[in-house]
Amino acid sequence: MTDTYIWKVATLDREIFNGTVYAVHYTVSASRTNSTESENDYAAGSYGTVSVTADPTSKSFIPYEELTEDICIDWVQELLGSESVESIEATISRNLDEQISPINAEGVPWATGTTTE
Repeated sequence: MTDTYIWKVATLDREIFNGTVYAVHYTVSASRTNSTESENDYAAGSYGTVSVTADPTSKSFIPYEELTEDICIDWVQELLGSESVESIEATISRNLDEQISPINAEGVPWATGTTTE
């Protein structure tokens, strides 16, 4: 079972007067089909925010109107660093593992869903 991770930008925080983005809110999601129970799909995700420092006078500055989701995701992953990106994805994978093979449960032993006459 291989997990495919989807990085998305939820929203951007910016200064209106110059279009400088100062924060990127992102999500990472993954899903997995249980190979033993093909009718059950499992999904997990994560949400985070990174601060961005931009200089609107720099030659590499990209105006708000010209940003793409791919550019912003590159910023997020670069700011997080490869170890943090791998850690986020590993945490999501562990969540999927636990959904498929739970290690914890809740409930009470006397509530079986049946009534006794």
